[in-house]
Amino acid sequence: MTTTTASAASPTVPTVTLVVPNFNHAHYLSESLGSIANQTRAPDRVIIIDDCSTDDSIAVISRFLADRPSWRLIRHEINQGVVRGQNEALAIADTDWIGFLGADDALHPTYLEKAMAQAADHPDAGLIFACCEIIGPNGPSARRMLRPIMLPASASTMLAPADVRRILRVGDNYFSGTTSLYRRSALQALGGFDVKLGSFSDAFLARRLGLTYGCYFIADALGYWRIHGQNYSTATATDPASLNSKLAEIGTLIAESQLFPQGYGALFARRNRFGAARTVLGGDTAPSAKAARVSALLGGTMLDTQLLRLTLSFGAIGRVAALAWVTLRTRPMSLTRLLAQTAARRSIISATPGYRAR
Repeated sequence: MTTTTASAASPTVPTVTLVVPNFNHAHYLSESLGSIANQTRAPDRVIIIDDCSTDDSIAVISRFLADRPSWRLIRHEINQGVVRGQNEALAIADTDWIGFLGADDALHPTYLEKAMAQAADHPDAGLIFACCEIIGPNGPSARRMLRPIMLPASASTMLAPADVRRILRVGDNYFSGTTSLYRRSALQALGGFDVKLGSFSDAFLARRLGLTYGCYFIADALGYWRIHGQNYSTATATDPASLNSKLAEIGTLIAESQLFPQGYGALFARRNRFGAARTVLGGDTAPSAKAARVSALLGGTMLDTQLLRLTLSFGAIGRVAALAWVTLRTRPMSLTRLLAQTAARRSIISATPGYRAR
């Protein structure tokens, strides 16, 4: 009789799908899809969902699909919106992990290599996320800007649900959709993306995933979030009526959940009003229009509008003063913690070369 010794089973290599929802972003698609094609660790699947584009998007997408059999295009005959497209991709994906890249954004070449290494080491995490850099309509911004503004940690680390509860008390907006990978089974267990929440759906779901399963933070800038004034999330977040509606809905969901820290609903609302007001202040509209929009976003009075209009009339100095006023009104984060992270933020941004289209 021959005795054989079974060799140790090889560890399972996790698989990943990247999804690109697109609507009339032909101008940026070569960069976003190119950044996926240039990954040092190729995705196992790519799903591009074109939401009834009327520009040259299909022609651009077809060039990338020509010699990539693992890439797939889904075309909508009727515009369905980003969130429905995300859920559609989630329903048909068959990989362990799934990520969503805006058609106007881009990834650093080592994004999947680094993220999937952590997916292998932390298979029970709800999501894996990294920092990203803000870029402008035509590429790099004049000044390199890192997001999130406040880091969940000063170095790469696993965050247990209790850690996520703790960091949400002092700051927010840690989870950039551009550089987030979701464990597909965890995403499905929580019901996928809530269509009613619109552009807030991914951020709210990321918080639920972190609070339920924990998450891994990579302290590297591995993506590029392009701000060009027509972003889906930006347009929704800076419209006062839409913002009020979404914050009311999310406030109810937070109040009904046992996951979130006590008082988080009010914090979430203040922080998002701050973010919306900051975005408006950084725009190119006239001071009077900025003043009216910022005041409306904060639920201000006519006196607030007049004060902002006067402040903004002083140009760059006025914008700084207006931002300081908005910060005092909303108290969005721990300024002490923010200042303490200055060196860590500089280290992250300097460790990665500035963006260039590949």
